[in-house]
Amino acid sequence: MVRIKKPLILAVCFFGSAALLAGGKLPYMFFYLTVLAFTIPFLMLRKSLSRLTGDIQLSSLYGEVGQSLKVRYRVINSETGSFPYLELGGVIGSPTLQFREEREVINIGPGEVVQFEREVLCARRGKYDINSLTVKSGDPFGFFQLEKSLAAGKEIKVYPRLKDYSPINLPPVQHIGDSVVKGSIFENYSQVSDLREWQDGDNIKKIHWKQSARQNDIIVKNFERRGDGSLTIFVDMTENNYIKDRRRLLEDLALEVLTSLVYFNLRENLPLCVFCDSAQGSPFCGKNLGDYRSIMDRLISLAPEGQVPFASYVHNQSYYLNAKSSLYLITPSLTQADAAVLLGLKQKGFSQVLFYPALGELEQFDELTLKKVKEAGIRVHLLQASERGKEL
Repeated sequence: MVRIKKPLILAVCFFGSAALLAGGKLPYMFFYLTVLAFTIPFLMLRKSLSRLTGDIQLSSLYGEVGQSLKVRYRVINSETGSFPYLELGGVIGSPTLQFREEREVINIGPGEVVQFEREVLCARRGKYDINSLTVKSGDPFGFFQLEKSLAAGKEIKVYPRLKDYSPINLPPVQHIGDSVVKGSIFENYSQVSDLREWQDGDNIKKIHWKQSARQNDIIVKNFERRGDGSLTIFVDMTENNYIKDRRRLLEDLALEVLTSLVYFNLRENLPLCVFCDSAQGSPFCGKNLGDYRSIMDRLISLAPEGQVPFASYVHNQSYYLNAKSSLYLITPSLTQADAAVLLGLKQKGFSQVLFYPALGELEQFDELTLKKVKEAGIRVHLLQASERGKEL
């Protein structure tokens, strides 16, 4: 991009008109000198700028809330490049990813490399664009200016912070993967727990024939007790349930719980699906940790935009789920009508764990509703913004 200031245009027009009207060598000499005085520096600067290169390097394209990332800018000059000045544009100008741009003026000699860093804090989940790196230069008098893009911009994806909720002792009825579930109604015959001697009533499938031949006794295998179902997570993104959440604390806490549940269950190779009523569409499903980022790339953009009441949404989706499957429910609001829906699902055989994000002390009505749900056999975990979580 070329920008020419008005004084230069006026000067060329003035001397050109004078040369044509007055004639003679002197006016033409001034006209040619004026043109050459700016044409030669323009062509030299344009040539130097064409050989100027640069790049943007990120410590990572992915971050977690609370982490800091480094953005490194680098400008590489050719051996013959010469500039009166270089003005860099698109440089991060604040310590957070919700940044403003700032311009950085640098001096760079032939064959030199100039680089500098900006450290940014991942303050909130979401997708953030690092703008492209541009450079401007011109003549010392400011009559013209050339602009060039040195490096394309990049995108940083910030995930909610991870918190290990495993100490909460989540009790899903059905599981598969690498997580042992005590009291499961199924046994996985591909995973051996230990060996022991034969007992009356043992299944013949449990006999370890090679070990029995070695010890000249019947030795059987104990198998790890696992299920063969999958996990379903419902997160409340109903607009009406977040009206009072002006600072988005409840929203971020709900997504933090969701992210942690997704990560730690996928790490154990537990297939799961996430349902929510939002413009992003659902479900988002995965089988192992390799699916984590593809799921989170969609979840980090979630916002309370749903119009269907959360309990009604869960109830409608339950018709498409297997009976006795495990449900994790994340909602900051639970009315008596919502509680009745959850109790109905409990009677149908669904195993439920309720995560209830809250700010401050609960009102008496909310405490009674949660108590009613817990007494019906649904595990309830109250999550405060400043706490990791506690069971009611």
